[in-house]
Amino acid sequence: METSFDDLTHAVKAPQESPRLRIALAAFAILAAVAGAGVLIKGTARDQPRLPTVDIGQILHPGVV
Repeated sequence: METSFDDLTHAVKAPQESPRLRIALAAFAILAAVAGAGVLIKGTARDQPRLPTVDIGQILHPGVV
C-alpha cells in the first residue's frame, strides 16, 4: 500500500512536459523575434529621406494651386 502511495505522490510531483507547450513557446519565441526584427527595420527606415507627397490635384491640374 505504501509503495503505491509513493508512486502516486511521485507521479503528481513530477513536472508535466507537454509537446504542445513546447510548440507554443517555440512559436511565441519565433513571433517575438520576427516582430523585433520588424521594429528594427522600421526604425532604420526613418533615417532615409522621404519622397515628397504629391496631391492628385497637382497631377490633374498642374497650374492650379
